[in-house]
Amino acid sequence: MLLNLAQLRKDRNLSQSDLAKIFSVNQNTISRWEKGERSPDPEQLKTISQYFGVSVDFLLGNDEPKKKIPKDLKKLLDEEEITLNGRLVSPEDKEKMLGIIELLYKDAKEENKRKS
Repeated sequence: MLLNLAQLRKDRNLSQSDLAKIFSVNQNTISRWEKGERSPDPEQLKTISQYFGVSVDFLLGNDEPKKKIPKDLKKLLDEEEITLNGRLVSPEDKEKMLGIIELLYKDAKEENKRKS
């Protein structure tokens, strides 16, 4: 049973059919793996874990994924001197940059909701 396969697939905006093509199996096989009705063989497990960059233990629900340490962009923009094309970015430009990034984040979040 691959407890985390469905979430990994959704995080990459892939359908079961997309994943089936990637792993050269039938879409029903992906569905059965996600439901726990069937399990991939050891070689398939290895291939799936490598594709998603997670451990086999994580796929099986026995391990937590390795998490990247997030960096708060607002804090970075507030506290660090930043240059763009060799020119120091002004506080006003930093605020503009942050506004643009926040809009992009909001748009991406809404797009992911529509795809789910």
